[in-house]
Amino acid sequence: MTARFFALSPETKAKVAMLKGTNAGWEYKTQIRPSTGTPDNKESYQITTQRMAKLWPSGNELPGFKIAMLAFERANWAVGMKVLSCFALKLGFAPDFFTEAHDPLATDYQSTLRLLHYMSMTDAKPEDFAGWRAGAHTDYGCLTLLHQRNGQGGLQVCPGKEASQLEWTDVEPLSGVITCNIGDMLKRWSDDQLQSTLHRVRMPRPDEYLGPRYSLPFFCQANMNWVIQGPQKKYAPITANDYLQQRIAANFATMG
Repeated sequence: MTARFFALSPETKAKVAMLKGTNAGWEYKTQIRPSTGTPDNKESYQITTQRMAKLWPSGNELPGFKIAMLAFERANWAVGMKVLSCFALKLGFAPDFFTEAHDPLATDYQSTLRLLHYMSMTDAKPEDFAGWRAGAHTDYGCLTLLHQRNGQGGLQVCPGKEASQLEWTDVEPLSGVITCNIGDMLKRWSDDQLQSTLHRVRMPRPDEYLGPRYSLPFFCQANMNWVIQGPQKKYAPITANDYLQQRIAANFATMG
């Protein structure tokens, strides 16, 4: 379904283009990482269920897409809440603390399923391989569940390290395995007891698979009006919406 969506014409995808500040809809090479200063070599489509008015392709344009993605979004939410409940117990919160903070029935729900398409490098020029499919960064939500496709690798992590130290490890796609990354929101919420996962997506080497790369991350992001403050109160309280807006503004180019 992801490949079918990105195979739609640019004109069709432009009908569901991301609106500034919403983090929902389609964008093409607009995400700029502070680590590189250049746009990531990809396009994406964000599904934030409470913000999708007029942002779905029609049934004629892409039959079965909406029902498949809504079912997948909710399945990811359930898995994410199980993982977060483990962190809640460790931090001294109630077991359902994060489930209540990510209530999918609330009007301010903002967890997001993201469809990603990294461009094919089959006919790329040698200089094109010098960049990054996605520059080094940490995610800005609580927890990311990442689904990768076998044979379409490139993800690297640098746990507990600064990007300048360049101690990177490949995370190869495996059937039935979901890669879990801690995000900056959970780092703050834990008073830095849990560290964000620094990661990037490298370009393939000439002897590797050079076709397109598709992946599906789900970002567990607390509801907009939920106030984030850790058990030790190391940081001042901030709403999840204010926190995410600060991070989104820093990572996307100006859009009309």
